[in-house]
Amino acid sequence: MTSTISKLLHSHPHIRVSWIKAHAGYIGNEEADRLAKEAAETENFPESPLELPKSFNKTFLRQKMLATWQMAWDDGDTGRLIHNIIPKISLDSINWTRNEVLFFTGHGPFPSFLQRFNLAEISFCSCGGIGTPIHYATVCLLTTSYHMAPPSQQHQTIWFRRVANNSTSRRKINNLLHFLQRETSLFHPDPN
Repeated sequence: MTSTISKLLHSHPHIRVSWIKAHAGYIGNEEADRLAKEAAETENFPESPLELPKSFNKTFLRQKMLATWQMAWDDGDTGRLIHNIIPKISLDSINWTRNEVLFFTGHGPFPSFLQRFNLAEISFCSCGGIGTPIHYATVCLLTTSYHMAPPSQQHQTIWFRRVANNSTSRRKINNLLHFLQRETSLFHPDPN
């Protein structure tokens, strides 16, 4: 940018550069101020005649990538159950087991999930309740040894977040899912 300005000044000697008191009502000054403000607000990659250090470029691009990813995660239509549990994106792995993923996404051996995709005729558990992950983990008569305290309806999001962040609860979830997968016939009543 500096070299461009320098070339313009040399090729047009009638142009004079001088200092003008800020916001003095000069149209050119107001426009320069507006452009400077716009450039600062758009957070575009800084233009410089000097080569920027690799570490700066790496940090800048990483921050932009994370901000873009976070915006997509916040505004997305899918993954809302997981977004409620993990609202902030991270490059660090969560290290959930397969069973934990099945439980927290609800995409497992649950009649409520299976019926949504026409893999089961009804969404009920053999005990009569709707076969959701939270049903099996809290109130199902067939899984009492794996139960945790049930949340109230308005606190389900917090409950899932706490279970996801508690190693003892996650161990219970893993054991529950192993049991559900091993004893599948117990949990899918005959619709007839």
